[in-house]
Amino acid sequence: MDELRVVDALGSGWLAGVLILAVGMLAWVNMVSPRQWVVLSRSFGALRLGRHRLREELDMRDRTLTGLAVMSTIVIALFGYQVFLYHEWIQPGIMGFLRVLLVVTVVMVAQVALLQTIRLLPTSDGGLEEYLYTVIVFHVVLGLILLPVVTLMSFPAKVSWREWIWLTGLAIVGATVLFRWVRAVVVGMGNGTPLRYIFLYLCALEILPAALAIEQARHFVPTLHNP
Repeated sequence: MDELRVVDALGSGWLAGVLILAVGMLAWVNMVSPRQWVVLSRSFGALRLGRHRLREELDMRDRTLTGLAVMSTIVIALFGYQVFLYHEWIQPGIMGFLRVLLVVTVVMVAQVALLQTIRLLPTSDGGLEEYLYTVIVFHVVLGLILLPVVTLMSFPAKVSWREWIWLTGLAIVGATVLFRWVRAVVVGMGNGTPLRYIFLYLCALEILPAALAIEQARHFVPTLHNP
């Protein structure tokens, strides 16, 4: 077992540092604003955020929410790196992780910036503000749910556990994204947006960019060439 740990790329020491950073961020939020967990759980579970939650509880300028968003970005990127590495699609090392982190960050920032830009157009809101905060909440919650997954991928009691742990993580990601799209339909229709416009948004600004990001990631992340 000791010999396996030496050559186990998924159990590298720097990964422990990333996980400690994520756990430290959770501890800081729990100390500074413990009520944030209640806000996130209610915001994630409800089909609508509600005006009170938008006006009083959720604020993108809140340092704890920003910190959780950063932490979740790191955890989601770490999960992507682990899946790539598990299948030997990339070389092990922190540079490979940083490349995946860059892709995840760009996708998230671009999505938020796009929603903010659409909100500036001289049209009715149509639920864009509510959906913008929904995207942020789901991003944060996804990172929180994936944290134990990436921990078990790095330091499991049995390496064979990884055969189903990464599949569990993919199922969580897929279920979260599908639930977010359901929320998009509910939010849009609740604000009077025609269903055809909602589906157009999902296809043009959610599904297509996600497919392109996955395709580009295959070329962006250097592959591992076996002799």
